[in-house]
Amino acid sequence: MALFSAKKEKKHFFGFFPLLFLVLAVCALVYTAGSLTESNSAREKEILTSALDKNIIQCYALEGAYPPDLAYLCDHYGFTYNKDRFFIDYQYIGSNLRPDVTVIERTTGD
Repeated sequence: MALFSAKKEKKHFFGFFPLLFLVLAVCALVYTAGSLTESNSAREKEILTSALDKNIIQCYALEGAYPPDLAYLCDHYGFTYNKDRFFIDYQYIGSNLRPDVTVIERTTGD
């Protein structure tokens, strides 16, 4: 009878490893997903900033003056962005001075 119970304990012991492996795999996936989301968010902000800069420069090159506000870029140059995700602080200085522009990612409150 003691021989039978030793085999049962050994089998139960090895049943623990698949569960441990599953938990570790889930933890790795959650970490990777979070890391990718953070990386994509930073890349999206970088692309938005670059597109905004190109539109500002294009306006100055074509019209000889910087755009007076962000709405002007949207209306005349087709600039669009996700207003729920980003806030753009556009400070017009003058027609011959480049505006001060800051792109800020909005927090979701999570």
